[in-house]
Amino acid sequence: MLKEFFTFSRRERTGIACLLSLIVLLWCVPIAWSYFRSDIAFTDTTGFHAAARQLHEMMKDTVAERPQFRHRTFSKRDSFPRFVRKTLVVDINTADSLLWEQLPGIGPVLARRIIYFRERLGGFHSIAQVGETYGLADSVFNKIQPLLRLGDVSLRKIDLNETDEKSLADHPYINTKLARVIIRYRNSHGPFSQVEGLKGIALVDDSIYRKLEKYLVVN
Repeated sequence: MLKEFFTFSRRERTGIACLLSLIVLLWCVPIAWSYFRSDIAFTDTTGFHAAARQLHEMMKDTVAERPQFRHRTFSKRDSFPRFVRKTLVVDINTADSLLWEQLPGIGPVLARRIIYFRERLGGFHSIAQVGETYGLADSVFNKIQPLLRLGDVSLRKIDLNETDEKSLADHPYINTKLARVIIRYRNSHGPFSQVEGLKGIALVDDSIYRKLEKYLVVN
């Protein structure tokens, strides 16, 4: 059985021999071609290398013309322009709500409250008074305090002998109870001869008097 499988006819043997010869020939042709053509030198017939050199020179010139931004370490003797941003400064007695709103942490609501508090007081005589505004956090006040300035101070003052109870109670430093007591004291002891007469009232301690004295007058 196997003998019949490996038995070839004369024509088949001839075809196999031709096929093997063709394979060997195709394998040897590239080797022979490289051997016989190794002595031929390639020349630059198209001027490729010359063009490449010219392109390289043009690129070098272009790079040289560009401005160079290099890191430089400045010494103390070097002088260079400095761009200083103008710092916002707010006059606490004249600033409107738009100016207040430019401060960090101050929105429209706080700006209106500051102005309302300033009007009820009759003006600020100290920057620290801004921090007494209702709803103004200490952290926000500490942040804006360096940007505040106390300009010309012109306080609106209350005449102790001419004002009524309601006008006294409208002042932020005088509550309704204290306003009533002041009027009763004045009615009982007569007109005030000086602002220090308030110290005769039990409700007026030293801290309250120091807050009120700048806003009161006796005519």
